Amino acid sequence: MVKKYTLVSMLTPLGVVAINRRKPPFRGMWNLIGGKVEKGETLLACAARETHEETGVLLPEYRFTSLGVLDWYVDGELVGLIYLYSAKVGDELGLPRVTREGLLASVDPSWLSAPDNQGAVPDARAVLPAMLSGRSNLHLVARYTGDELTQFEEL
Repeated sequence: MVKKYTLVSMLTPLGVVAINRRKPPFRGMWNLIGGKVEKGETLLACAARETHEETGVLLPEYRFTSLGVLDWYVDGELVGLIYLYSAKVGDELGLPRVTREGLLASVDPSWLSAPDNQGAVPDARAVLPAMLSGRSNLHLVARYTGDELTQFEEL
């Protein structure tokens, strides 16, 4: 069964909010905000809930903009659909700070998405430039072999 997730690029005046993950998967790596859609939950409600759970800040749903979807393949099998959102925030987060999910900070998007950034989750590095492009209706594909990102494309 294909699982559904959300991923949010939260934009601050200083950059994009990233979390250095405390738990697997990708423990100790920088990622964007997001997580699994729960049964009966709308995609937008998931984006707002995951943002609250990971940052401690409750943003109303109208603050989120839908950007499109990322198809996530592992070993040739579609395992997830990741629905992409953006949200602008000000000083609500009080960054940097530690939460139960990990260390939150506002980072330079070009640093997070740099191809040689070994400390960032591979698909976060790849997807962030598209999420910040100002375009909507994105359709992206990430293909993994095991834990290694082997192909990323925009359809």
